Amino acid sequence: MMFIVTAIAALALFLYGIDLINSGLSKLFSEQIKKFLHLASRSVLWAILIGAIVTILIQNSNTPVVMLMGFATSRLIDLKGAIGVILGADIGSTLTVQLISFNLYSMGLFLIASGFLTGVFIKGRKAGAVSSFFTGLGFILFSMKLLNDILSGIDPNQSNLVKLIVHNPYIGFTVSLVLTSVIQSSAATIGIAISMANVGFINLSHALPIILGANIGTCSTAVVAMFKADQAGRRVAIAHLLFKVIGVIIVAVFFKPFLLLTTYTSGDVAHQIANAHTIFNIAITLFFAPLAPSVVKFFDKYVKTGKEIALPDMPHYLDESVLSTPPIALDYALKEVIRLADYVYSMLTISYNALSKNDLWRSNELNAMDNAVEKLASKIKLYIVRVSAPKGLAQQDAYHKFELITYIKNFEVISSIISQNLSSEIEKKTISGYRLSDEGWLEIKDYFHEVMGFFKDIISAIETDNPDADLVLREKKDRLAQQELLLLKHHLERLNKRYTESIETSAMHIEIVSILRHISSQLAYMVKPINLS
Repeated sequence: MMFIVTAIAALALFLYGIDLINSGLSKLFSEQIKKFLHLASRSVLWAILIGAIVTILIQNSNTPVVMLMGFATSRLIDLKGAIGVILGADIGSTLTVQLISFNLYSMGLFLIASGFLTGVFIKGRKAGAVSSFFTGLGFILFSMKLLNDILSGIDPNQSNLVKLIVHNPYIGFTVSLVLTSVIQSSAATIGIAISMANVGFINLSHALPIILGANIGTCSTAVVAMFKADQAGRRVAIAHLLFKVIGVIIVAVFFKPFLLLTTYTSGDVAHQIANAHTIFNIAITLFFAPLAPSVVKFFDKYVKTGKEIALPDMPHYLDESVLSTPPIALDYALKEVIRLADYVYSMLTISYNALSKNDLWRSNELNAMDNAVEKLASKIKLYIVRVSAPKGLAQQDAYHKFELITYIKNFEVISSIISQNLSSEIEKKTISGYRLSDEGWLEIKDYFHEVMGFFKDIISAIETDNPDADLVLREKKDRLAQQELLLLKHHLERLNKRYTESIETSAMHIEIVSILRHISSQLAYMVKPINLS
Protein backbone atom coordinates (compact mmCIF):
# COMPACT_ATOMS: atom_id res chain seq x y z
CA MET A 1 0.00 0.00 0.00
CA MET A 2 2.83 2.38 0.92
CA PHE A 3 4.45 1.65 -2.45
CA ILE A 4 1.31 2.74 -4.33
CA VAL A 5 0.94 5.92 -2.25
CA THR A 6 4.61 6.85 -2.73
CA ALA A 7 4.50 6.08 -6.47
CA ILE A 8 1.42 8.29 -6.91
CA ALA A 9 3.11 11.03 -4.88
CA ALA A 10 6.24 10.80 -7.06
CA LEU A 11 4.11 11.02 -10.22
CA ALA A 12 2.18 13.99 -8.75
CA LEU A 13 5.46 15.78 -7.97
CA PHE A 14 6.71 15.16 -11.51
CA LEU A 15 3.52 16.52 -13.10
CA TYR A 16 3.46 19.47 -10.69
CA GLY A 17 7.06 20.22 -11.68
CA ILE A 18 6.14 20.15 -15.38
CA ASP A 19 3.18 22.43 -14.66
CA LEU A 20 5.37 24.90 -12.74
CA ILE A 21 7.88 25.10 -15.58
CA ASN A 22 5.09 25.48 -18.10
CA SER A 23 3.17 28.16 -16.19
CA GLY A 24 6.30 30.10 -15.21
CA LEU A 25 7.87 30.25 -18.66
CA SER A 26 4.51 30.68 -20.40
CA LYS A 27 3.95 33.90 -18.41
CA LEU A 28 7.45 35.09 -19.29
CA PHE A 29 7.38 34.20 -22.97
CA SER A 30 3.63 34.20 -23.80
CA GLU A 31 3.79 37.18 -26.17
CA GLN A 32 6.97 35.90 -27.85
CA ILE A 33 5.34 32.50 -28.31
CA LYS A 34 2.36 34.06 -30.07
CA LYS A 35 4.65 36.09 -32.32
CA PHE A 36 6.68 32.99 -33.14
CA LEU A 37 3.58 30.99 -34.05
CA HIS A 38 2.31 33.84 -36.25
CA LEU A 39 5.49 33.46 -38.36
CA ALA A 40 5.09 29.71 -38.82
CA SER A 41 3.40 29.96 -42.23
CA ARG A 42 6.62 31.24 -43.87
CA SER A 43 8.02 27.77 -44.57
CA VAL A 44 7.93 24.25 -43.16
CA LEU A 45 11.56 24.42 -41.98
CA TRP A 46 10.92 27.76 -40.27
CA ALA A 47 7.78 26.30 -38.65
CA ILE A 48 9.72 23.24 -37.38
CA LEU A 49 12.31 25.53 -35.78
CA ILE A 50 9.57 27.65 -34.17
CA GLY A 51 7.77 24.57 -32.84
CA ALA A 52 10.98 23.24 -31.29
CA ILE A 53 11.89 26.59 -29.70
CA VAL A 54 8.40 27.18 -28.28
CA THR A 55 8.25 23.69 -26.76
CA ILE A 56 11.74 24.00 -25.29
CA LEU A 57 10.70 27.30 -23.71
CA ILE A 58 7.57 25.90 -22.06
CA GLN A 59 8.44 22.17 -21.95
CA ASN A 60 4.99 21.02 -22.99
CA SER A 61 4.25 19.90 -26.55
CA ASN A 62 0.49 19.89 -25.86
CA THR A 63 0.37 23.67 -25.37
CA PRO A 64 1.70 24.70 -28.82
CA VAL A 65 -0.45 22.05 -30.55
CA VAL A 66 -3.63 23.25 -28.83
CA MET A 67 -2.63 26.87 -29.54
CA LEU A 68 -2.13 25.88 -33.18
CA MET A 69 -5.66 24.50 -33.30
CA GLY A 70 -6.90 27.88 -32.09
CA PHE A 71 -4.71 29.72 -34.59
CA ALA A 72 -5.98 27.50 -37.41
CA THR A 73 -9.56 28.18 -36.32
CA SER A 74 -8.73 31.90 -36.34
CA ARG A 75 -7.12 31.62 -39.83
CA LEU A 76 -3.87 32.95 -38.35
CA ILE A 77 -1.91 29.93 -39.58
CA ASP A 78 -2.41 27.51 -42.46
CA LEU A 79 -2.22 23.73 -42.23
CA LYS A 80 1.25 23.55 -43.80
CA GLY A 81 2.67 25.90 -41.15
CA ALA A 82 0.82 23.99 -38.43
CA ILE A 83 2.35 20.71 -39.63
CA GLY A 84 5.84 22.18 -39.29
CA VAL A 85 5.17 23.47 -35.77
CA ILE A 86 3.73 20.09 -34.70
CA LEU A 87 6.85 18.27 -35.91
CA GLY A 88 9.14 20.79 -34.23
CA ALA A 89 7.14 20.66 -30.99
CA ASP A 90 7.54 16.88 -30.86
CA ILE A 91 11.33 17.26 -31.13
CA GLY A 92 11.42 20.00 -28.49
CA SER A 93 9.41 17.87 -26.06
CA THR A 94 12.21 15.28 -25.89
CA LEU A 95 14.47 17.66 -23.92
CA THR A 96 12.89 16.79 -20.56
CA VAL A 97 13.43 13.06 -21.11
CA GLN A 98 17.04 13.70 -22.14
CA LEU A 99 17.57 15.67 -18.94
CA ILE A 100 16.10 12.87 -16.82
CA SER A 101 18.44 10.31 -18.40
CA PHE A 102 21.53 12.10 -17.03
CA ASN A 103 20.71 10.98 -13.47
CA LEU A 104 21.00 14.45 -11.91
CA TYR A 105 18.44 13.54 -9.27
CA SER A 106 20.61 14.68 -6.36
CA MET A 107 20.22 18.27 -7.58
CA GLY A 108 16.45 18.18 -7.06
CA LEU A 109 16.34 19.49 -3.50
CA PHE A 110 18.97 22.15 -4.27
CA LEU A 111 16.86 23.46 -7.18
CA ILE A 112 13.67 23.45 -5.09
CA ALA A 113 15.45 25.47 -2.40
CA SER A 114 16.86 27.87 -5.02
CA GLY A 115 13.43 28.39 -6.55
CA PHE A 116 11.87 29.01 -3.15
CA LEU A 117 14.52 31.55 -2.11
CA THR A 118 14.29 33.33 -5.47
CA GLY A 119 10.52 33.73 -5.03
CA VAL A 120 10.89 34.96 -1.43
CA PHE A 121 13.70 37.49 -1.82
CA ILE A 122 13.31 38.70 -5.42
CA LYS A 123 9.99 40.18 -6.50
CA GLY A 124 8.68 40.77 -9.98
CA ARG A 125 7.25 38.89 -12.95
CA LYS A 126 10.59 37.65 -14.26
CA ALA A 127 11.77 36.55 -10.83
CA GLY A 128 8.49 34.66 -10.36
CA ALA A 129 8.99 32.86 -13.68
CA VAL A 130 12.59 31.95 -12.77
CA SER A 131 11.41 30.75 -9.34
CA SER A 132 8.75 28.54 -10.97
CA PHE A 133 11.31 27.14 -13.42
CA PHE A 134 13.87 26.18 -10.74
CA THR A 135 11.20 24.80 -8.39
CA GLY A 136 9.52 22.83 -11.18
CA LEU A 137 12.80 21.37 -12.41
CA GLY A 138 13.70 20.49 -8.82
CA PHE A 139 10.40 18.66 -8.32
CA ILE A 140 10.94 16.68 -11.53
CA LEU A 141 14.41 15.53 -10.47
CA PHE A 142 13.35 14.85 -6.87
CA SER A 143 10.34 12.82 -8.03
CA MET A 144 12.63 10.68 -10.19
CA LYS A 145 14.92 10.04 -7.20
CA LEU A 146 11.88 9.11 -5.14
CA LEU A 147 10.66 6.74 -7.86
CA ASN A 148 14.10 5.12 -8.21
CA ASP A 149 14.27 4.59 -4.44
CA ILE A 150 10.84 2.96 -4.42
CA LEU A 151 11.59 0.65 -7.34
CA SER A 152 14.99 -0.41 -5.99
CA GLY A 153 13.25 -1.98 -3.01
CA ILE A 154 11.00 -4.20 -5.14
CA ASP A 155 11.74 -7.66 -6.50
CA PRO A 156 10.84 -7.55 -10.24
CA ASN A 157 10.02 -11.27 -10.10
CA GLN A 158 7.27 -10.47 -7.59
CA SER A 159 5.69 -7.67 -9.67
CA ASN A 160 2.94 -8.84 -12.01
CA LEU A 161 2.99 -5.56 -13.95
CA VAL A 162 6.73 -5.80 -14.61
CA LYS A 163 6.29 -9.41 -15.75
CA LEU A 164 3.51 -8.38 -18.14
CA ILE A 165 5.57 -5.53 -19.60
CA VAL A 166 8.64 -7.73 -20.02
CA HIS A 167 6.83 -10.66 -21.59
CA ASN A 168 4.12 -8.85 -23.57
CA PRO A 169 5.08 -5.66 -25.45
CA TYR A 170 1.42 -5.01 -26.30
CA ILE A 171 0.66 -4.66 -22.58
CA GLY A 172 3.53 -2.19 -22.18
CA PHE A 173 2.30 -0.22 -25.20
CA THR A 174 -1.32 -0.13 -23.97
CA VAL A 175 -0.47 0.78 -20.37
CA SER A 176 1.82 3.56 -21.61
CA LEU A 177 -0.81 4.92 -24.03
CA VAL A 178 -3.54 4.96 -21.38
CA LEU A 179 -1.31 6.43 -18.66
CA THR A 180 -0.02 9.20 -20.95
CA SER A 181 -3.56 10.00 -22.11
CA VAL A 182 -4.71 10.36 -18.50
CA ILE A 183 -1.78 12.37 -17.12
CA GLN A 184 -1.13 14.16 -20.45
CA SER A 185 2.64 13.93 -20.19
CA SER A 186 4.76 11.59 -22.30
CA ALA A 187 7.83 12.75 -20.35
CA ALA A 188 6.37 11.38 -17.10
CA THR A 189 5.57 7.99 -18.65
CA ILE A 190 9.00 7.66 -20.29
CA GLY A 191 10.56 8.89 -17.03
CA ILE A 192 8.96 5.92 -15.27
CA ALA A 193 10.47 3.63 -17.93
CA ILE A 194 13.91 5.19 -17.30
CA SER A 195 13.52 4.60 -13.55
CA MET A 196 12.57 0.97 -14.21
CA ALA A 197 15.65 0.60 -16.42
CA ASN A 198 17.88 2.23 -13.79
CA VAL A 199 17.02 -0.49 -11.26
CA GLY A 200 17.29 -3.29 -13.81
CA PHE A 201 13.59 -4.08 -14.28
CA ILE A 202 13.56 -3.58 -18.06
CA ASN A 203 15.95 -3.12 -20.97
CA LEU A 204 15.68 -1.05 -24.14
CA SER A 205 13.68 -3.74 -25.95
CA HIS A 206 11.04 -3.67 -23.19
CA ALA A 207 11.06 0.14 -23.07
CA LEU A 208 10.44 0.74 -26.80
CA PRO A 209 6.72 -0.22 -26.68
CA ILE A 210 6.35 2.15 -23.69
CA ILE A 211 7.97 4.96 -25.72
CA LEU A 212 5.68 4.29 -28.70
CA GLY A 213 2.56 4.19 -26.51
CA ALA A 214 3.55 7.45 -24.81
CA ASN A 215 4.01 9.18 -28.17
CA ILE A 216 0.48 8.32 -29.26
CA GLY A 217 -0.94 9.04 -25.80
CA THR A 218 0.45 12.58 -25.89
CA CYS A 219 -2.05 13.36 -28.68
CA SER A 220 -4.94 12.94 -26.23
CA THR A 221 -5.15 16.64 -25.29
CA ALA A 222 -5.51 17.72 -28.92
CA VAL A 223 -7.97 14.90 -29.66
CA VAL A 224 -10.22 15.97 -26.76
CA ALA A 225 -9.96 19.63 -27.79
CA MET A 226 -10.80 18.63 -31.36
CA PHE A 227 -14.47 18.20 -30.52
CA LYS A 228 -14.78 21.92 -29.76
CA ALA A 229 -12.78 23.12 -32.77
CA ASP A 230 -13.98 23.85 -36.28
CA GLN A 231 -12.73 22.01 -39.36
CA ALA A 232 -9.39 23.87 -39.52
CA GLY A 233 -8.63 23.16 -35.86
CA ARG A 234 -9.68 19.52 -36.15
CA ARG A 235 -7.33 18.98 -39.09
CA VAL A 236 -4.39 20.07 -36.93
CA ALA A 237 -5.32 17.52 -34.23
CA ILE A 238 -5.86 14.75 -36.80
CA ALA A 239 -2.51 15.52 -38.48
CA HIS A 240 -0.75 15.31 -35.11
CA LEU A 241 -2.33 11.93 -34.34
CA LEU A 242 -1.74 10.64 -37.88
CA PHE A 243 2.00 11.43 -37.77
CA LYS A 244 2.42 9.59 -34.47
CA VAL A 245 0.41 6.53 -35.56
CA ILE A 246 2.28 6.21 -38.86
CA GLY A 247 5.58 6.65 -37.02
CA VAL A 248 4.66 3.87 -34.57
CA ILE A 249 3.68 1.54 -37.43
CA ILE A 250 7.00 2.16 -39.20
CA VAL A 251 9.01 1.49 -36.02
CA ALA A 252 6.94 -1.66 -35.32
CA VAL A 253 7.72 -2.96 -38.82
CA PHE A 254 11.44 -2.14 -38.50
CA PHE A 255 11.64 -2.86 -34.78
CA LYS A 256 14.97 -4.72 -34.76
CA PRO A 257 16.88 -2.20 -36.95
CA PHE A 258 15.51 0.66 -34.82
CA LEU A 259 16.48 -1.19 -31.64
CA LEU A 260 19.99 -1.83 -32.99
CA LEU A 261 20.43 1.79 -34.08
CA THR A 262 19.41 3.10 -30.67
CA THR A 263 21.68 0.62 -28.87
CA TYR A 264 24.69 2.11 -30.65
CA THR A 265 23.92 5.63 -29.35
CA SER A 266 24.98 4.88 -25.76
CA GLY A 267 26.10 2.14 -23.43
CA ASP A 268 23.69 3.29 -20.70
CA VAL A 269 20.09 2.03 -20.89
CA ALA A 270 18.64 5.29 -19.52
CA HIS A 271 20.35 7.26 -22.30
CA GLN A 272 19.25 4.67 -24.87
CA ILE A 273 15.61 5.11 -23.85
CA ALA A 274 15.87 8.91 -24.04
CA ASN A 275 17.68 8.67 -27.39
CA ALA A 276 15.03 6.30 -28.77
CA HIS A 277 12.36 8.87 -27.91
CA THR A 278 14.36 11.65 -29.59
CA ILE A 279 15.26 9.59 -32.68
CA PHE A 280 11.62 8.56 -33.12
CA ASN A 281 10.45 12.19 -33.23
CA ILE A 282 13.33 13.36 -35.42
CA ALA A 283 12.60 10.49 -37.83
CA ILE A 284 8.93 11.49 -38.03
CA THR A 285 9.99 15.05 -38.83
CA LEU A 286 12.47 13.98 -41.54
CA PHE A 287 9.80 11.75 -43.08
CA PHE A 288 6.84 14.15 -43.06
CA ALA A 289 8.49 17.59 -43.51
CA PRO A 290 9.13 17.12 -47.27
CA LEU A 291 5.61 15.70 -47.64
CA ALA A 292 3.86 18.68 -46.00
CA PRO A 293 2.42 20.10 -49.27
CA SER A 294 1.11 16.63 -50.21
CA VAL A 295 -0.38 16.18 -46.73
CA VAL A 296 -2.21 19.51 -47.09
CA LYS A 297 -3.62 18.43 -50.49
CA PHE A 298 -4.71 15.11 -49.00
CA PHE A 299 -6.51 16.86 -46.12
CA ASP A 300 -8.17 19.37 -48.46
CA LYS A 301 -9.47 16.53 -50.62
CA TYR A 302 -10.36 13.81 -48.14
CA VAL A 303 -10.51 15.13 -44.56
CA LYS A 304 -13.84 16.91 -44.22
CA THR A 305 -14.78 17.09 -40.56
CA GLY A 306 -16.78 19.75 -38.77
CA LYS A 307 -17.96 23.11 -40.02
CA GLU A 308 -15.84 26.11 -40.85
CA ILE A 309 -16.67 29.47 -39.32
CA ALA A 310 -19.02 31.41 -41.57
CA LEU A 311 -17.13 34.61 -42.34
CA PRO A 312 -19.17 37.40 -44.02
CA ASP A 313 -16.19 38.97 -45.76
CA MET A 314 -18.08 39.28 -49.06
CA PRO A 315 -20.89 41.87 -49.41
CA HIS A 316 -24.46 40.78 -50.17
CA TYR A 317 -26.25 44.01 -51.07
CA LEU A 318 -23.77 46.23 -52.90
CA ASP A 319 -24.90 46.80 -56.49
CA GLU A 320 -22.37 48.36 -58.85
CA SER A 321 -25.05 49.30 -61.38
CA VAL A 322 -26.63 51.96 -59.11
CA LEU A 323 -23.43 53.81 -58.08
CA SER A 324 -24.58 56.84 -60.08
CA THR A 325 -27.90 56.92 -58.21
CA PRO A 326 -26.82 57.98 -54.68
CA PRO A 327 -30.11 57.47 -52.77
CA ILE A 328 -30.43 53.85 -53.94
CA ALA A 329 -26.71 53.06 -53.70
CA LEU A 330 -26.46 54.48 -50.17
CA ASP A 331 -29.53 52.53 -49.15
CA TYR A 332 -27.78 49.33 -50.28
CA ALA A 333 -24.66 50.43 -48.41
CA LEU A 334 -26.75 50.99 -45.26
CA LYS A 335 -28.07 47.41 -45.47
CA GLU A 336 -24.48 46.16 -45.68
CA VAL A 337 -23.48 48.33 -42.71
CA ILE A 338 -26.35 46.82 -40.68
CA ARG A 339 -25.14 43.37 -41.67
CA LEU A 340 -21.64 44.33 -40.52
CA ALA A 341 -23.05 45.68 -37.24
CA ASP A 342 -24.99 42.46 -36.55
CA TYR A 343 -21.80 40.48 -37.11
CA VAL A 344 -19.79 42.63 -34.71
CA TYR A 345 -22.63 42.28 -32.19
CA SER A 346 -22.34 38.48 -32.52
CA MET A 347 -18.63 38.85 -31.64
CA LEU A 348 -19.60 40.58 -28.39
CA THR A 349 -22.06 37.76 -27.65
CA ILE A 350 -19.41 35.12 -28.32
CA SER A 351 -16.92 36.92 -26.06
CA TYR A 352 -19.49 37.02 -23.24
CA ASN A 353 -20.23 33.29 -23.56
CA ALA A 354 -16.53 32.43 -23.80
CA LEU A 355 -15.72 34.50 -20.71
CA SER A 356 -18.55 33.04 -18.65
CA LYS A 357 -17.80 29.43 -19.65
CA ASN A 358 -13.98 29.69 -19.86
CA ASP A 359 -14.34 28.58 -23.48
CA LEU A 360 -11.02 29.36 -25.15
CA TRP A 361 -12.17 27.80 -28.42
CA ARG A 362 -14.99 30.26 -28.96
CA SER A 363 -12.61 33.13 -28.23
CA ASN A 364 -10.28 31.77 -30.93
CA GLU A 365 -13.01 32.54 -33.46
CA LEU A 366 -12.80 36.25 -32.64
CA ASN A 367 -9.53 36.79 -34.53
CA ALA A 368 -10.95 35.22 -37.67
CA MET A 369 -14.13 37.28 -37.30
CA ASP A 370 -12.14 40.49 -36.85
CA ASN A 371 -10.26 39.77 -40.08
CA ALA A 372 -13.60 39.25 -41.85
CA VAL A 373 -14.89 42.56 -40.45
CA GLU A 374 -11.84 44.37 -41.83
CA LYS A 375 -12.31 42.84 -45.29
CA LEU A 376 -16.04 43.55 -45.46
CA ALA A 377 -15.60 47.07 -44.06
CA SER A 378 -12.99 47.87 -46.72
CA LYS A 379 -15.32 46.73 -49.50
CA ILE A 380 -18.24 48.78 -48.15
CA LYS A 381 -16.10 51.93 -47.73
CA LEU A 382 -14.73 51.58 -51.25
CA TYR A 383 -18.28 51.23 -52.58
CA ILE A 384 -19.47 54.32 -50.67
CA VAL A 385 -16.54 56.42 -51.87
CA ARG A 386 -17.41 55.52 -55.48
CA VAL A 387 -21.04 56.64 -55.11
CA SER A 388 -21.53 59.80 -57.20
CA ALA A 389 -24.10 61.69 -59.26
CA PRO A 390 -23.72 63.19 -62.80
CA LYS A 391 -24.34 66.70 -61.48
CA GLY A 392 -22.61 66.23 -58.13
CA LEU A 393 -23.88 64.91 -54.81
CA ALA A 394 -26.70 66.61 -52.96
CA GLN A 395 -25.71 67.89 -49.51
CA GLN A 396 -27.91 65.28 -47.82
CA ASP A 397 -26.27 62.42 -49.79
CA ALA A 398 -22.79 63.76 -49.04
CA TYR A 399 -23.61 63.84 -45.32
CA HIS A 400 -25.09 60.35 -45.54
CA LYS A 401 -21.83 59.06 -47.11
CA PHE A 402 -19.82 60.60 -44.30
CA GLU A 403 -22.22 59.15 -41.72
CA LEU A 404 -22.02 55.62 -43.12
CA ILE A 405 -18.21 55.67 -43.24
CA THR A 406 -18.19 56.90 -39.63
CA TYR A 407 -20.40 53.97 -38.61
CA ILE A 408 -18.12 51.50 -40.39
CA LYS A 409 -14.98 52.88 -38.73
CA ASN A 410 -16.58 52.63 -35.30
CA PHE A 411 -17.67 49.05 -35.87
CA GLU A 412 -14.13 48.23 -36.98
CA VAL A 413 -12.77 49.71 -33.75
CA ILE A 414 -15.26 47.72 -31.65
CA SER A 415 -14.38 44.53 -33.51
CA SER A 416 -10.71 45.18 -32.77
CA ILE A 417 -11.39 45.83 -29.08
CA ILE A 418 -13.29 42.54 -28.81
CA SER A 419 -10.78 40.40 -30.74
CA GLN A 420 -7.70 41.84 -29.04
CA ASN A 421 -8.63 43.10 -25.58
CA LEU A 422 -11.60 40.97 -24.58
CA SER A 423 -10.12 37.77 -26.06
CA SER A 424 -6.92 38.48 -24.11
CA GLU A 425 -8.91 38.59 -20.85
CA ILE A 426 -10.72 35.37 -21.81
CA GLU A 427 -7.35 33.73 -22.39
CA LYS A 428 -6.03 34.91 -19.02
CA LYS A 429 -9.14 33.73 -17.17
CA THR A 430 -9.17 30.35 -18.92
CA ILE A 431 -5.47 29.47 -18.88
CA SER A 432 -4.62 30.94 -15.48
CA GLY A 433 -7.72 29.49 -13.86
CA TYR A 434 -8.59 32.77 -12.14
CA ARG A 435 -12.04 32.96 -10.62
CA LEU A 436 -13.85 36.25 -10.26
CA SER A 437 -15.80 36.65 -7.03
CA ASP A 438 -19.49 35.72 -7.36
CA GLU A 439 -20.53 39.28 -6.64
CA GLY A 440 -17.95 40.72 -9.05
CA TRP A 441 -18.90 38.33 -11.86
CA LEU A 442 -22.61 39.11 -11.38
CA GLU A 443 -21.89 42.83 -11.78
CA ILE A 444 -19.77 42.26 -14.91
CA LYS A 445 -22.48 39.97 -16.31
CA ASP A 446 -25.12 42.69 -15.83
CA TYR A 447 -22.80 45.29 -17.37
CA PHE A 448 -22.22 43.01 -20.36
CA HIS A 449 -25.97 42.70 -20.92
CA GLU A 450 -26.40 46.48 -20.59
CA VAL A 451 -23.73 47.08 -23.26
CA MET A 452 -25.22 44.40 -25.53
CA GLY A 453 -28.65 45.98 -25.12
CA PHE A 454 -27.17 49.39 -25.97
CA PHE A 455 -25.52 47.83 -29.03
CA LYS A 456 -28.89 46.47 -30.24
CA ASP A 457 -30.52 49.86 -29.71
CA ILE A 458 -27.78 51.56 -31.73
CA ILE A 459 -28.24 49.12 -34.64
CA SER A 460 -31.98 49.67 -34.54
CA ALA A 461 -31.53 53.47 -34.49
CA ILE A 462 -29.15 53.39 -37.46
CA GLU A 463 -31.49 51.13 -39.41
CA THR A 464 -34.67 53.15 -38.77
CA ASP A 465 -33.07 56.61 -38.49
CA ASN A 466 -35.56 57.46 -35.75
CA PRO A 467 -34.79 60.92 -34.23
CA ASP A 468 -36.94 60.12 -31.17
CA ALA A 469 -34.38 57.48 -30.15
CA ASP A 470 -31.69 60.11 -29.51
CA LEU A 471 -32.84 61.04 -26.00
CA VAL A 472 -33.18 57.41 -24.87
CA LEU A 473 -29.74 56.56 -26.24
CA ARG A 474 -28.19 59.59 -24.57
CA GLU A 475 -29.67 58.50 -21.23
CA LYS A 476 -28.35 54.96 -21.71
CA LYS A 477 -24.91 56.32 -22.53
CA ASP A 478 -24.85 58.36 -19.31
CA ARG A 479 -26.15 55.43 -17.27
CA LEU A 480 -23.41 53.12 -18.61
CA ALA A 481 -20.76 55.68 -17.70
CA GLN A 482 -22.14 55.92 -14.15
CA GLN A 483 -22.38 52.12 -13.94
CA GLU A 484 -18.67 51.79 -14.71
CA LEU A 485 -17.78 54.05 -11.77
CA LEU A 486 -20.18 52.13 -9.53
CA LEU A 487 -18.64 48.78 -10.49
CA LEU A 488 -15.15 50.05 -9.75
CA LYS A 489 -16.35 51.42 -6.40
CA HIS A 490 -17.85 48.04 -5.46
CA HIS A 491 -14.67 46.28 -6.59
CA LEU A 492 -12.51 48.48 -4.37
CA GLU A 493 -14.81 47.74 -1.44
CA ARG A 494 -14.29 44.00 -1.99
CA LEU A 495 -10.54 44.55 -2.12
CA ASN A 496 -10.69 46.37 1.20
CA LYS A 497 -12.50 43.37 2.66
CA ARG A 498 -9.62 41.24 1.22
CA TYR A 499 -11.80 38.81 -0.74
CA THR A 500 -9.33 36.22 -2.11
CA GLU A 501 -10.91 36.11 -5.56
CA SER A 502 -10.94 39.90 -5.85
CA ILE A 503 -7.27 40.26 -4.92
CA GLU A 504 -6.17 37.60 -7.43
CA THR A 505 -8.26 38.97 -10.27
CA SER A 506 -8.28 42.69 -9.49
CA ALA A 507 -6.50 43.74 -12.68
CA MET A 508 -8.68 41.46 -14.78
CA HIS A 509 -11.92 42.79 -13.24
CA ILE A 510 -10.93 46.42 -13.80
CA GLU A 511 -9.74 45.68 -17.35
CA ILE A 512 -12.99 43.94 -18.38
CA VAL A 513 -15.10 46.80 -17.03
CA SER A 514 -12.85 49.31 -18.81
CA ILE A 515 -13.10 47.40 -22.11
CA LEU A 516 -16.90 47.30 -21.92
CA ARG A 517 -16.97 51.02 -21.15
CA HIS A 518 -14.74 51.65 -24.18
CA ILE A 519 -17.14 49.67 -26.38
CA SER A 520 -20.17 51.58 -25.07
CA SER A 521 -18.40 54.90 -25.68
CA GLN A 522 -17.58 53.85 -29.22
CA LEU A 523 -21.21 52.90 -29.77
CA ALA A 524 -22.39 56.27 -28.48
CA TYR A 525 -20.46 58.10 -31.21
CA MET A 526 -22.53 56.38 -33.91
CA VAL A 527 -25.97 57.84 -33.43
CA LYS A 528 -26.20 61.50 -34.35
CA PRO A 529 -22.72 62.43 -33.07
CA ILE A 530 -23.71 66.07 -32.70
CA ASN A 531 -26.59 65.23 -30.35
CA LEU A 532 -24.57 62.74 -28.32
CA SER A 533 -21.41 64.81 -27.92
